[in-house]
Amino acid sequence: MQMTTEEYKGFTIVVTPVKDKGDLWDFDYRITKTGQGGQDTDPAPAITRSQTAGGHATAEIACVAGVQVARTEIDNLLALAQTAAG
Repeated sequence: MQMTTEEYKGFTIVVTPVKDKGDLWDFDYRITKTGQGGQDTDPAPAITRSQTAGGHATAEIACVAGVQVARTEIDNLLALAQTAAG
């Protein structure tokens, strides 16, 4: 199965397309700090999420959508961290 990997703002995004119940595609994505394995013992464990609603026409489109959703989550996490740091 194809996966898409991208580096974004110090994080690594890995998106895997997943066939849904019909002919459409959903996705799973995993975010880790670049250079870290994302294991539970890492200072910043991985974030893993799934999209199981909506569906996309092809696996490629599902991967593109997954990257966009993961980028938004990273932007939100960075904004929250900046706000918390004051």
